[in-house]
Amino acid sequence: MTLHHSRTGTPANESTPARSPDVFRFASRPTPPPAAGQRFAPRDLPRPAAADALPQPATRGALAAELRRSEHLPARLRQALALACDSERPICTVGKLATMAGCDRRTLWNQWRNTVGREAPVRLEDFLHWQLLLRAMTIKEPAMAWADVADRLGVHPHTVARLARQLAGRTLRELSACSASTVGAEFETGFLPHLFPNGREGDSPPRAYEPPARRAS
Repeated sequence: MTLHHSRTGTPANESTPARSPDVFRFASRPTPPPAAGQRFAPRDLPRPAAADALPQPATRGALAAELRRSEHLPARLRQALALACDSERPICTVGKLATMAGCDRRTLWNQWRNTVGREAPVRLEDFLHWQLLLRAMTIKEPAMAWADVADRLGVHPHTVARLARQLAGRTLRELSACSASTVGAEFETGFLPHLFPNGREGDSPPRAYEPPARRAS
């Protein structure tokens, strides 16, 4: 008995085995759409502001020098913050920063709170995290993966992604569309006024720092 394909009518052989009508019905069904939450709708990426419209952020060395000259900051704190800027590798924890500054981490926490105010929305840890994120932006090149950037910084890629959302309110994909100067300007205009409440030379009046809104998960 010779078997024939139900649709083509051609004889079945070893290379073209016969299939039941149910198989053809199954194969002809359209691929179901992905479940809700598996794919995200396309979003317009933020466009970097024009370079001439942004204040030019200071280099790490310039910021370190400015912090050392800032006598309104407690001596231990300004020394530690300058070290965080100068360090070849990013300092990610207050404990490590305190060790490098030769003091207890509680000293730095207390001096930070006394400087920015105990109700301020910025923490000493945030300053360290900003330094890491700004370094990441300096290293990143268009053809470089964020995993390679994180590897050069000695951190996990998830750490960079978390800080991008927490500090800049962006995903890594969105951050790739920004320049280092754009992110640096956000740090200088949004975060540093808490350390320089009376402003810095050449600055416009400081504005209050507002942490970026959390994205819906």
